[in-house]
Amino acid sequence: MALEDLDASNDIFRHLFESLPVGVAYLDRECRVVLANPAFTSITGLDVEEINRTEHPPFADSEARSRILDIMNSGNSSSFEHICTRPDGERVHLRTWVHPLSSDRIRAQILSCDISEERAREAMLRSTHRTLEKLVSDRTSELKSKNDEMEWLLYTISHDLRAPLLTISGFLGFLREDMRAGNSRRVEDDLRVIETAVNSINAMLEDTLRISRIGRFLGSRDRVQFADIVNEALTLTREKLVSKGVDVVVDPDLPDVYVNRVRAVEVLVNLIDNSVKYMGDQRKPQIHIGCRKNGEAVFYVRDNGIGIDPKHHSSVFRLFYKIDSRSEGTGAGLAIVKKIIETHGGRVWIESEPGKGCTVFFTLPSIKNSTA
Repeated sequence: MALEDLDASNDIFRHLFESLPVGVAYLDRECRVVLANPAFTSITGLDVEEINRTEHPPFADSEARSRILDIMNSGNSSSFEHICTRPDGERVHLRTWVHPLSSDRIRAQILSCDISEERAREAMLRSTHRTLEKLVSDRTSELKSKNDEMEWLLYTISHDLRAPLLTISGFLGFLREDMRAGNSRRVEDDLRVIETAVNSINAMLEDTLRISRIGRFLGSRDRVQFADIVNEALTLTREKLVSKGVDVVVDPDLPDVYVNRVRAVEVLVNLIDNSVKYMGDQRKPQIHIGCRKNGEAVFYVRDNGIGIDPKHHSSVFRLFYKIDSRSEGTGAGLAIVKKIIETHGGRVWIESEPGKGCTVFFTLPSIKNSTA
């Protein structure tokens, strides 16, 4: 090859070397940079003089340098990914190819590509995928919960409607017999029993519809003074409280809550009605509405009525469950209370013993008083 051809080849190589968008550098046996192109200095954030003064590869920490030396000593080309920390503190994600060479002075050629954007996109995709998976999981859980609730409602309806339906079926037979016999007094009695059973079914269906709507139509939530909720509930139950001679005590300084006001009032109305219903022959009936604060606000409605045996504690919140089958109502009151409280994200439970009254505790999203 002629000298001028050699010079031309060197110029071509130099131009190619300097214009490559990939970082290229040559290392000696001590893993120091002997030569680097502009793309390499751009990636590392160092200029040529700084690279030449650097004892170790400026783009490699001790772990990456060890990987480079292992590849150089193996004699086989290989690549790996690592993080390069630039002088300005920016961390760059690199993929580096190492090609061992047999020259005495130059022992390896390395090519480094900045894949930070690619890895950032992958991380974003993974994050998006995790978010979508969570959304799907949450939605699936929500649908399962709704399906379980529907199955529970259907089971409850089919189970608890059986008694009044059997009553209707039985007394229709009596009605036919009494009509054939011309016994008008017995006919009227039969019709009253059938009418009571029909009204019972209607009340149970209405309560089932009410409880099924609570989760779907909770309504807007606002900051409300719990004292205002108590006052509204007492206004709605005043006639019943006065007729039974019930004294009501309300704690002062009740906290604000973040609730649907109508539903929160419904909770208290049901609890007050329940306390009055099971007051028994108490000579000085009393209901105490208050709140205890031990890290969270726990509201309660306490009465001095007949109380509830602990064996019934886990059952009283079931739809249509009645401790005394002769008591008025459908037995849906506490089930409605539980559904409203849980839809607000709260908890509800009771503490009671026979003859020692009953306390229903519940939590609601409260708003701490700024002066507390």
